[in-house]
Amino acid sequence: MKLTKPKWSPMAVGVAACVVTGSAGAALYGFGPAESWTIQQIAQMTTSVATNITTFGSTFGTNMATKFEQVISAIAVATKQESLAAGVVSDGAKDSAEQLVNAVRAQKQNDQVTRAYLDFNPATGQGYQPCLVAAQNRTLDGAFDTVGATATATVASLDVAPGRMVDSTGAALAQRLADHRSKFCSQAEADAGLCSVSQLPGGDTNAALLFEPTEPGSLKQQAQTAYIQHVIGAPDAAIPKSAGMTPQGQAYMLAKNSKDALLSIPAYSLAMVQAANTQSANLQNKSPNEVLKLRVNQYFGGKEAQKWSSTLTAQSERGLMVEAVKMSGLEVWLHHKQYQQNQRLEMNLAALAMASAQDAKANVDAKYEKMMRDTAAAGIK
Repeated sequence: MKLTKPKWSPMAVGVAACVVTGSAGAALYGFGPAESWTIQQIAQMTTSVATNITTFGSTFGTNMATKFEQVISAIAVATKQESLAAGVVSDGAKDSAEQLVNAVRAQKQNDQVTRAYLDFNPATGQGYQPCLVAAQNRTLDGAFDTVGATATATVASLDVAPGRMVDSTGAALAQRLADHRSKFCSQAEADAGLCSVSQLPGGDTNAALLFEPTEPGSLKQQAQTAYIQHVIGAPDAAIPKSAGMTPQGQAYMLAKNSKDALLSIPAYSLAMVQAANTQSANLQNKSPNEVLKLRVNQYFGGKEAQKWSSTLTAQSERGLMVEAVKMSGLEVWLHHKQYQQNQRLEMNLAALAMASAQDAKANVDAKYEKMMRDTAAAGIK
């Protein structure tokens, strides 16, 4: 079927346009069905917006309150953590200080232990070989303690000992001469045909032998004793009791006592020299002077001094002080022995002075006796 396009007359077109235009205008200017729909849509949207605004306000307030509580909680947690951190720092500082104190205490204790070890260890704080040196000092002192007794015994054994008298002075001197020729014959005497040269020629007249180390009972010691007898002089002859009761006998005994008193001083001094050089088994076959030499050599010579000086480098301050005290002690001991020697020296000088005064006394006595004789002679006239 073929459709045909209707043909509108100008009048019909105008009427249709008016009808359409009128309907559209009613819809546009609110007096049509679209108005009510639009109003409904606007009301719905208003309600939705108001609801959304209400919901947003409520939700935002709730969220703000929640966030505020979270912030407050976070601040509280942060504050607590800060306080905890400060406590940790404080505890750490306290622990560190305690550790420092413990470390310092341990170091001081270690220093004290080290100091005590260095001060009292035999190798570093007691000087050179303290036990050995103490034993050597006791040995040295004991060696010289016996010298006096030995010298006294030697003086008592002499034929010219103080207070001793012999049956015959001539016989005593003859015995000395016989001992000399049999034991101490010199080359000159042998050449003269008096005796045969001995192993120790002229020993009984040689003062140097007194200063040499000597074995007890040896030929050298016999020479020393004979030398002392020669120096002191001839022995005195004994007198009968009847003669001793006379004035002359009493004068003789008084003169002998005076002579013995004076000569006992040099006799004892010479015997002291001999005793100080007499060897003893108790001293490992050394004399007191040899023991003294070994003791002093530890500081001033020989291998002993080298060993002693090498050990000083390992000594602590206390060890060096102890060693200095030991040396000072030995020095004081030597001064004491020198003091004893000086006493004997003073006695010998006094004896020499008194012996020298004997001539003056004899001169005075002689003049006194002459005066008395002259006075008596004048009275007889």
